Amino acid sequence: MSQSAVSEQGNRVSLELDWLEKNIRCQHRCPAHMDIPGYIRLISQGKYLESYKLMLETNPFPTVCGYVCPRPCESKCKRGDFDKPVSIDNLKRFVTDYIYKNKVKIPVPEIKKRDEKVAIIGAGPAGLTAANDLAGMGYQVTVFEKESRVGGMMMWAIPSYRLPRDQIMFDVSNIEARGVEIKLNTHFGGPDKAISSGSTDNAVSEGSSDGTVSSSSQDDAISALLKEGYNAVFLAVGAQRGRKLEVPGEEGTEGVMDCLDFLKNVSAGDLKSPGKTVAVIGGGNSAVDAARTAKRITPDVYIIYRRTRNEMPALKHEIEEAELEGVKFHYLVAPVKVIVENGKAKGLECVKMELGEPDSSGRRRPEPIPNSEFVIDTDCIITALSQEADLEFLGDDSGIEATKWGTLVVDDGLQTGKKGVFAGGDVALGPSTIIECIAQGHLASKSIDCYLRGEDLKESKDKTWVTLIEGDYIQERESNFDSTPREEMVTIPKSQRESFDLVELGFAESQARVEAERCLKCDLSIQVVAEDCILCGRCSLVCPVDALEQIDADTGGDYKPHVSKDGVVVRHTDVCIRCGNCKDCPVDAINMKRVFWEPNEEINKSPKAQAASSD
Repeated sequence: MSQSAVSEQGNRVSLELDWLEKNIRCQHRCPAHMDIPGYIRLISQGKYLESYKLMLETNPFPTVCGYVCPRPCESKCKRGDFDKPVSIDNLKRFVTDYIYKNKVKIPVPEIKKRDEKVAIIGAGPAGLTAANDLAGMGYQVTVFEKESRVGGMMMWAIPSYRLPRDQIMFDVSNIEARGVEIKLNTHFGGPDKAISSGSTDNAVSEGSSDGTVSSSSQDDAISALLKEGYNAVFLAVGAQRGRKLEVPGEEGTEGVMDCLDFLKNVSAGDLKSPGKTVAVIGGGNSAVDAARTAKRITPDVYIIYRRTRNEMPALKHEIEEAELEGVKFHYLVAPVKVIVENGKAKGLECVKMELGEPDSSGRRRPEPIPNSEFVIDTDCIITALSQEADLEFLGDDSGIEATKWGTLVVDDGLQTGKKGVFAGGDVALGPSTIIECIAQGHLASKSIDCYLRGEDLKESKDKTWVTLIEGDYIQERESNFDSTPREEMVTIPKSQRESFDLVELGFAESQARVEAERCLKCDLSIQVVAEDCILCGRCSLVCPVDALEQIDADTGGDYKPHVSKDGVVVRHTDVCIRCGNCKDCPVDAINMKRVFWEPNEEINKSPKAQAASSD
């Protein structure tokens, strides 16, 4: 086990993802497989530091994710099967806010250093996650970032009213504390496709007056790094180039801009209105971010989307916030021409659409309605269609292959066709979420570690690590547990949203504790020890949801735990609320453990058998 994976809170065990998908769906759906039930339980117990440390085991950016994660975990929460899902993301934010506001110090584990050096290109979520993991394993890690600040799209593309910049840096500080070196304003590649400041002495040299790193050698940038002494390279350059509309009048027209450029300029402090009327083209999160940002500096803002609201890929609550803030939406509309006057945008000619048959994505294909053209008066058009990676830094002889979609070709371990060179995040996946890029960073670090050790990738993608937290797992539930409503996030009123102040204010502690108790505790498992059970029926009588059922031996052969000679007590996990009432068994035949771990047979033994085996 790598040093980065060592838990301070309890033993770690591997878990099959197939089992996880069936039993702990929220954790399985999280791309980083965060131990969601574990950190929520610690919140319910008021153990916020312990909860935060558990988050850090699988996610070096819990603060960032607490603010802006798309919440795939909540879509699989079992509570959502009959009620609203647990507010997992808001609970994560509560903990990270608590740690940040109270200036709680997180001790840095002592790490035994190794001689090998790893270069990481790009200081976004994928690159910094890999850097964090590799530094925890003892490797010497240097991150090269072309921008003046770390964070990639977290820093430049997500507006500050959603994600405060000091919160990003709080997560980054934990990564730097592990010894990760980050070199800002360092351009990788350039016109000569090398890393350099123009020095002729070394393949890689630093310290140029213009902040670049380059080489006059004939090597490409990556080869230069490897010759300089880096044992592996991880390319995590992101996808920071917007796709074009490809309509007449777009190219070279003043007032037509990409959403990433617009958001980056605003993040850098440019609050000048881009136009009197702004039209944002697209339906994703970037489009909504651009529109909400523009609305803070421009009166009239539209989002133009070729499908309906139901098909918009943007987060539902972000769309609702945009509507509340006064952004206007044109659905089933597609641009066909930019109207230009004296080199400046004057309007946008559009056509109305209707939904036809489903396309390859499963969504109904938008089709233009003949003779439905109309013009939207606008002097600013912001395109937010999609993003692609800028691969010009690679050169023609890098030995790294790209797909027709502009992503890099990698194997299952994220290794490219060039030995010792790995790639992940948006540059391999295409435009992705922060949590997906974090998962890519984890995989890259594991693969690089195996490569440098001369081993095959040992840890299967079909498994993940989970911590067995020490302590009592069961707390009594309130009698109205199943009717407790979901806690809602407090936001600032519409009248205060003309600034870039934070919109969502976070949970109060009382809210967090109540919401944490709504969790069904899917990671807890009732173990009925058949050889100890006397089939008295008490457990089924005290169960408030009929999750325990006594079945005759003749009909219980297919159930777990195994049938005794007289019968079996069956537990229905799908309805169990983990209240702990059944634990009050007169013969101690019922245990409640954190997850039914296979193949750890000791957990499945009765207390008597465990005691006997330890003698």
